[in-house]
Amino acid sequence: MSDLTLQQLKALRFWQTPEITSLNRMPAHTPLHSYRSFTDAATGELSASRRSLDGTWQFEWFPSPNEVPDDWLTSEAKGNRIRVPGNWQLQGYDKPIYTNVKYPFSATPPIVPEDNPTGCYRRSFWLDESDLVDHTRVVFDGVDSAFFVWCNGHLVGYSQDSRLPAEFDISRSLRAGDNDLAVMVLRLCDGSYLEDQDMWNLSGIYRSVYLLSKPKTHISDVRATATLDQYYAEGVLEVEVMCSQACRGEVELALNDASGATVLSHRQGIGTDLIDERGRYKDRARVKLKVPSVLAWSAETPNLYRLVVSFFDAHGQFVECETSDIGFRSVEITDGQLLLNGKPLLIRGVNKHEHHPETGHTESLAQVEADIRLMKRHNFNALRCSHYPHQPGFYDLCDRLGMYVVDEANIETHGLTPMSLVSDDDAWSHAYVERMSRMVRRDFNHPSVIIWSLGNESGYGGNHEAMAAWVRKADPSRPIQYEGGGADTSVTDIICPMYARVVDDMPSPYGRPAYSIQHWADLQAELGERARPVILCEYAHAMGNSLGNFSDYWDAFRANPRLQGGFIWDWVDQGLTQVSDEGVPYFAYGGDFGDEINDRQFCINGLVFPDRTPHPSLFEAKRAQQPFTFTAESCDRSIILTVTSEYLFRATDNERLNWRLGSLRDTHHEGSQVLEIGPEGTQTIVIDNHGDLIAASEQALLLDAWITTERVTNVLPAGHEIARSQHVLALAEGRVERETRPADISQHGEQLLVTAGDVSWHFNAATGFITDWTTDGRALLDAPMADCFVRAPLDNDICSSEVDNPSPEAWLAKWQASGLFDLEHRCTGVEVKDATVISQHEYLSDAGVAISSVWTHIFDADGGVDIDIEVSVEPEMPPLPRVGMRLLLSDKPEVVSWLGRGPHENYPDRKLSADLGDWSCDRQAMQTPYIFPSDNGLRCDVRQAVIGAVCIERLDGDFAFAVSDYGVESLMRAEHTFECIEQSALHVHIDGYHMGVGGDDSWTPSVRPEYLVNAETYRWGCRLSVAHDDKA
Repeated sequence: MSDLTLQQLKALRFWQTPEITSLNRMPAHTPLHSYRSFTDAATGELSASRRSLDGTWQFEWFPSPNEVPDDWLTSEAKGNRIRVPGNWQLQGYDKPIYTNVKYPFSATPPIVPEDNPTGCYRRSFWLDESDLVDHTRVVFDGVDSAFFVWCNGHLVGYSQDSRLPAEFDISRSLRAGDNDLAVMVLRLCDGSYLEDQDMWNLSGIYRSVYLLSKPKTHISDVRATATLDQYYAEGVLEVEVMCSQACRGEVELALNDASGATVLSHRQGIGTDLIDERGRYKDRARVKLKVPSVLAWSAETPNLYRLVVSFFDAHGQFVECETSDIGFRSVEITDGQLLLNGKPLLIRGVNKHEHHPETGHTESLAQVEADIRLMKRHNFNALRCSHYPHQPGFYDLCDRLGMYVVDEANIETHGLTPMSLVSDDDAWSHAYVERMSRMVRRDFNHPSVIIWSLGNESGYGGNHEAMAAWVRKADPSRPIQYEGGGADTSVTDIICPMYARVVDDMPSPYGRPAYSIQHWADLQAELGERARPVILCEYAHAMGNSLGNFSDYWDAFRANPRLQGGFIWDWVDQGLTQVSDEGVPYFAYGGDFGDEINDRQFCINGLVFPDRTPHPSLFEAKRAQQPFTFTAESCDRSIILTVTSEYLFRATDNERLNWRLGSLRDTHHEGSQVLEIGPEGTQTIVIDNHGDLIAASEQALLLDAWITTERVTNVLPAGHEIARSQHVLALAEGRVERETRPADISQHGEQLLVTAGDVSWHFNAATGFITDWTTDGRALLDAPMADCFVRAPLDNDICSSEVDNPSPEAWLAKWQASGLFDLEHRCTGVEVKDATVISQHEYLSDAGVAISSVWTHIFDADGGVDIDIEVSVEPEMPPLPRVGMRLLLSDKPEVVSWLGRGPHENYPDRKLSADLGDWSCDRQAMQTPYIFPSDNGLRCDVRQAVIGAVCIERLDGDFAFAVSDYGVESLMRAEHTFECIEQSALHVHIDGYHMGVGGDDSWTPSVRPEYLVNAETYRWGCRLSVAHDDKA
């Protein structure tokens, strides 16, 4: 094959033959380094045997492999320069394509289109004569999607599977001096049918490339199983060392702790015990050793040991070392629970794609480490590699920083009909099993990997059964999960549904309903010893303004031992950095690159923006998942605060409890103390409440408790807040009564003039609304006040996972069908009595009156107005987004202040993390610039808000409010935030009622009934007045 011409090779069409997944590719193994001294291996220095080929390569792009010139390999390298690693679509060639389900090409497996963009890479590297003594291989950590490699004009090999390394022995093709490496990468291959993940379709050499030199006879693999004994006290270390060929020699194992001290060493010859009547292996050594007093690994205590394996030849001469950082831990499923080191885990997980807004699928390890640190600071302890193995360094970071990992095979066939089309086809069995086995072989030694996954959304078939059978034989130390086929097939050790609701079963087109997590738990309870743990592989779809109902999941997880958490979808908005024609940078999504097949913004569903700025939903996840729970109880003249630790393996040796007792505005008593709680333990603190102190101004008594770190840890800074809780011990309700005289009112035709000192109000009897409000001659309003019943639709309101398949059950569809956005207003009457003005309003759709409202304005001599509003909604109307009023203020203050929930954005079904308090915030920060514009910035349970010269106060009940530089109409028209047209006026929404955001998923209506605005009558109100210093 090495003598085939490029023309002959193209004619073979390897890339659409599923039985051919590689040519001359070396077997998979754990990462190798070939240290040439024990000291280098023990200290973890970069191995001199590795030589990076990352950097600038020559590059030519062709629309099809057929158009690559037949003399490309033999002609002088030419073309432009390109960065490796990197995706060529983000370096000026071809275009990115985003789809969720559908393939970005006509799907007729295994055939791919003739129009198949192809990238041709060339670079040279220099070798001395002495370099030719060793065995040398070239390692590609990741190439999307299929590629051929030549060295000095000789065909080295072929590989597909975009997410695992491919290694080729190039020793025979090398020469002293300049060497030429050529790579032809195809955007599509038959393997693309197995790579239909919900992400950008990008191509190229996007992970690192390097040369690895090893001795002629060398260590070819080191496989270590590090577990704990049955008492979880001593370590059990099983190691298999593979050599490149049968040989006479010895291996020496040294196990070093974190300080570098050797805690165990062992030396033995190559060769195993008798295997069968034909003999024994002569190319490997197997060792099983006890390790006393071992420090166990967990996400809480990521204790690592360095295993150094030294190879000596038959003469006792040192040859090389290989290393692996290992952690001792045992993963089991017992009595229907997933156990780590004998303790049931609670998975605080998130799905993570490899994504960077500027480099696409190429992530630097610095970025990965920053991501993991950010996750840990928001109380995540687990990651699901969605939906493919990540780069090798990712697992090292998870080992070191402490994250549980579900390692997932690079298999998804979501766009096939049926999904199982190739999953049950024997012609594809080799590809399926190979993708699984190569991942397991690469990542075997990582303690962070606690679960293997067979892939994602690929239906169910015999190929999955073959994968599971291979894994169970190769690695019985870890369980398997797979959601396809109903989440409970025989191949999965864990019930791992997607987007199951907490208590409600949902209709499903596949026969049985989509069970709730409570239903799943009940089913497992009936199975006794055959019960399996329930862990959601995906839940809480964090698309845009989302993650409503999230705390309900965590209440259920804590209440039911078999519900062991889940993985939020997902970590980062997959936006790509672009610059508009006007020079404004923005984050692009599907369709922004002229990609005609796309699913628009469905890739924008992370807890953080592409630049890793948190969404407000990240704070909700942090609070719900925090590893401490709190209860508070008033008892005589004291408050009993109880803190319970959910740490499984460590005591609180670095945590301090802080507390504050006071009103919304003022602190009356505070303190702190070191926490001394053992694993899963409880501590009680008695706080003197100083005779039931209640602040007279707000009639409120709040206890805030929070836990911080005292010292820097491996992931957390000193003073970091781990957990927080607020306990409302007293909070006055009911109408706020005021003693005041009525204002003066006069009528001039359809205009009413209300005056109170230097404050005046103009009321239009024709429209029934206040049109002007002035103080000291300064106008406060830019437009009349008005009812508001709409919001700029959220992604969860739109309910579409595929752009050409919108849901007729979506809230947006129902609002549009009812004419909600186009209601015609008319004032049906105005009544004036003393300083009270009552106006009646109707809002008409094509079917007649849809909504009516009655506004009662009571103007007083202090310059304020109490506005009571009664709203009636016709039964035919769908639930409303909001019941409130809209103000357009003339001035845009720099700072907004309020008494209510904050400081960050919160909504009725997402406010666990937003505490009651006295908050102030920069006006811009009051708004959340979601990539796809939608309603944002709400603050709930507000008693008072001060926006420049305007003060808003509660009457009978609290209100919610939001301020924005953009109107609802501007947000609805724009497809990206930068397209929103900022107005000179400030848009202020004051809501008596506001619908939740939902978030169980984003393609069905997911707002729970208690958070719907679906009554037929509402009453609410607020007081408006000019703000003074005592209100700010």
